[in-house]
Amino acid sequence: MSEGLSIAKIHPASLSWELDPVLQIDWFRMSRRFFPPHPHAGFSAVTLMLPNSAGGFINRDSLGDASAIPPGAMHWTEAARGMMHEEVPQIEGLECHGLQIFVNLPARFKLAAPAVYHVEREQLQPVVLGGAKVYCYVGDFAGLRRGAVAPRTTVALWTIALEAHAPLALPLPPDWNLSLLVTEGAIVVDGQTYPEGSVLGFGHGDLVRIEPGATPAGAVVLAGPALREPLAVSGPS
Repeated sequence: MSEGLSIAKIHPASLSWELDPVLQIDWFRMSRRFFPPHPHAGFSAVTLMLPNSAGGFINRDSLGDASAIPPGAMHWTEAARGMMHEEVPQIEGLECHGLQIFVNLPARFKLAAPAVYHVEREQLQPVVLGGAKVYCYVGDFAGLRRGAVAPRTTVALWTIALEAHAPLALPLPPDWNLSLLVTEGAIVVDGQTYPEGSVLGFGHGDLVRIEPGATPAGAVVLAGPALREPLAVSGPS
């Protein structure tokens, strides 16, 4: 942790459930530039700026993209055979609060041309179920809404906004795992309360039912079937 930067790393080795096809999640707060332009290959680097973030990022990459990533937006960098990028706060000193999610690419796509997908929350029509709203950036929600974009890894990425005491059941196919990050307020699962900052995992057909307490809550869901493919973590030597 440095002044202007804090990162909580969520890594498969620290979890009791399967994260695959997600490789790692960095839950960050950043208010100034820390990382120079850097390369990626063989996976996707996904930035989700949380709706409650004060500021946003600017993304620049070797494909010529220069996109603003404001609060609520998602920027998906599918590096594939390789590309360079950097992401920096749009306004120096204004805190950016979000998730950097590293998603594996199936082996058959690792040498494909890189691609970029960008979604802003205002583009999304949420699934509304009582007092719950589900915003589908990637992946279908119970056949009610398709994801806004379809990268080459089978995965779901949703944000959820819950009114007080508004329950929500999350669909989970039998061969999928699901990670839920509590990003605002607190959420109750099986009678236990999980405050903001909590990370929960479910897998293989679990019935996932969540509900906030007396105040509204927010969460991010990442789900998908495991690839279980070999990884070259640092790339070729």
